[in-house]
Amino acid sequence: MVDPQLLKTLKEENADLKLDLSQSRDQNRRLWKVIKDLNELECNLHNFSTSTDLLEMVMNILSIALGAVGSENGSILLLDEESDELVFVAVVGARKEELTDFRIPADTGVAGWVNKTRRSALVPDVRKDDRWISAVDQSIGFHTRSLMAVPLVLGDRVLGVMEVVNALPEDHFNDKDLALIQLVARLASFVFGCAEEALNKNPNPFARANSA
Repeated sequence: MVDPQLLKTLKEENADLKLDLSQSRDQNRRLWKVIKDLNELECNLHNFSTSTDLLEMVMNILSIALGAVGSENGSILLLDEESDELVFVAVVGARKEELTDFRIPADTGVAGWVNKTRRSALVPDVRKDDRWISAVDQSIGFHTRSLMAVPLVLGDRVLGVMEVVNALPEDHFNDKDLALIQLVARLASFVFGCAEEALNKNPNPFARANSA
């Protein structure tokens, strides 16, 4: 006669395996969609001729990043070297209007740490991370639970930071998510490099995009 406790354990393990398989399939689908979307964007990299085209392309890149990891909120911050501040130039998600053009010191918070160290940050719970500051959340009325931040690097320069906030459902990001965001961030950096050549060698192409 089969031990009831053993049978229960086997059923639980089987359910866990099915869940893992389902999550793996979902992640694979998202990965293939990212690859397809990035390939399409790469084909159009040299076709933009205005700062408006650039902003639209970067927003598309940011949307791809969010879709890849199951999030609805993200931003790209560019470094203003004159003021030594990080500026939110592209924002997707809640509080978009409030956050766009918001500035923080270039060495402040998780984004500041990423900017200064050129290292990515994976923060499952911001409340437990000493680098986290709540000033931005308080200013715009937002609640950050978890985040990933990746440097935007072009050659030997740090252009800024890409941030993805709050995994969905209410969970946290993992190393695989971070690897995907790093991939997307490399394309974003390349786009800025193309923009510097196409838009009169402007070191901060968003200066035009935001004034358009």
